[in-house]
Amino acid sequence: MQKKHISTLIQAAAAFPLVLCCAALLNSCKDKGTEKPAPVEKVAASTTPIQTDDQADAQTKQLLDFMIFNVGDALRREAGQPMWRELVRDMRNQVEAYYNALRTTNKDPERLVRIGLFLADGARDLSAFPKAADIYTATLKDWEALPEEIRDGINGQRLRSFLLNGLGSCLMQQRKMTEALPYYEEALKLDQARYNSVSPGEGKPLPTADHLSPELENAAKDLLSSYRCLAECQLFADDPEQARETLQTGRKLATDMRNLSTKISFEFIHLLSTLGNLESRVGQPRKALEAWRQAAYIAEQLRIGSSSPAEQAQAIQLIRKLKTVQSQLQSQQPSQDNPEQ
Repeated sequence: MQKKHISTLIQAAAAFPLVLCCAALLNSCKDKGTEKPAPVEKVAASTTPIQTDDQADAQTKQLLDFMIFNVGDALRREAGQPMWRELVRDMRNQVEAYYNALRTTNKDPERLVRIGLFLADGARDLSAFPKAADIYTATLKDWEALPEEIRDGINGQRLRSFLLNGLGSCLMQQRKMTEALPYYEEALKLDQARYNSVSPGEGKPLPTADHLSPELENAAKDLLSSYRCLAECQLFADDPEQARETLQTGRKLATDMRNLSTKISFEFIHLLSTLGNLESRVGQPRKALEAWRQAAYIAEQLRIGSSSPAEQAQAIQLIRKLKTVQSQLQSQQPSQDNPEQ
């Protein structure tokens, strides 16, 4: 436990200057154009190539995107931890201010959509589901206003799928299953079409892990996630048979692809875990244990084979959760129904 706290403190110390930098950068972008220019001082001639305003602006945008979508996203997921709460709140306020300023200028509509998605995901992670749903809805309207070439592109379609799944999850958390289902179904269709557009095609061999393109990896991962999200909603809508069919379709895809990518393997684990939850809920303990054990086996293989500490930690966390639900279910079963006895 002490090691965990020390590790968390180190991470907080490392991230703190990045958060401050993000806040300062957002402030500078928000106030750009309102400050008086500083006096220009004469400097000695330099052999360093002079950057144009366009080049500097492009680098500023890249840095800003990194702060929001990489550093910010990592911190957003720690919003529930007391030591992060104030930092995350300040970061969120700065991002919201930049988002509102960007909305008034309408100069970068695609970034507006991406930041809207970031803010909506953050509100959802804090269980502010009505607020998150409002942001998802507004951002979907912003997405529809994007130029056609952006909307129809791979990144544009992926953004819309994220927004639809996010809105669906907020509605599901509010027990609005009938309203949530169409959003999940549309997201699945988009992800299926995107996967079909980048996959080798039916009957053709999949690429090896060394030749797996980022587009195919992301498409497969997102498609598995959409299968799982739709199935969860179908289950809570009291349609377990349809939910099982959805999950089994995703399971077939994941079985063929899980050895190609750790991202796909982790998504497969989540899908199998959901399948186990379904079988447990409908009174099929053996099938539930089978799904959970397969998920735990894949997680153990990831723990052993990964060289990434973050992936190893994620795998360990999943293994513990899966073992816990297995033990709980086994303890509730008579000895003749317990496969271990």
